[in-house]
Amino acid sequence: LKDIFSLTLTLAMLLTLFSALALAFVLSERLSAPLSALAEATRAIAKGDYSKLNPVKSRDEFGVLTQSFNTMTRQIADATETMERNQQQLEDAKTYLESILSNLTSGVLTFDERLYVKTMNASANEILAVPAGAFHGLKLSEWPRHMQSVAPFAEIALRHFASSSMRQWEEQMEYRRADGQRILLLRGTRLAQRGENGFVVVFDDITHLIQAQRDAAWGEVARRYDAR
Repeated sequence: LKDIFSLTLTLAMLLTLFSALALAFVLSERLSAPLSALAEATRAIAKGDYSKLNPVKSRDEFGVLTQSFNTMTRQIADATETMERNQQQLEDAKTYLESILSNLTSGVLTFDERLYVKTMNASANEILAVPAGAFHGLKLSEWPRHMQSVAPFAEIALRHFASSSMRQWEEQMEYRRADGQRILLLRGTRLAQRGENGFVVVFDDITHLIQAQRDAAWGEVARRYDAR
């Protein structure tokens, strides 16, 4: 009886031990499953996948945590979508603006507040007879040292930009090119957007217009002379 009692007690203890281990394993699996799901969803978010939402299976702390995580994931997805949409709109607007500038017959130059070129369209290169990208990384005051022909143009723009009392200006100038002298009409202004200053110059080659006006004037003189 003593041996049987000892054997029974030993078996009961082993059964209790195995039951406790099994119960601990099951409980650990149930407790760690939501955390594993959250960890997997976190890795998916890190890769840019915001569609990974975990189902809320309880109303305890894990359920509240899962619900908060799902809400955060949706907010991140919405913010990312909005950012991508705004970025696409900016790209479309930039492409549209570049298309407009490339088709303008007037030369357009924009400068930042330090007078470095930000935009120079094809008509500006053609009117000034300079290659594309000739003034990339150069301040306006440095243009004459690299290309002497643009010195009068740069001097006029610098003089007007240095005048703090004048926001908009207009001036006509003679510009010498390899194919002859041209008459340019320059118009410029200061730009201010959100505290960042900038400058823009728009200019046209009015040589043919001036010549036409002169021809018309001489024609009128000749007509009056003949009438006498």
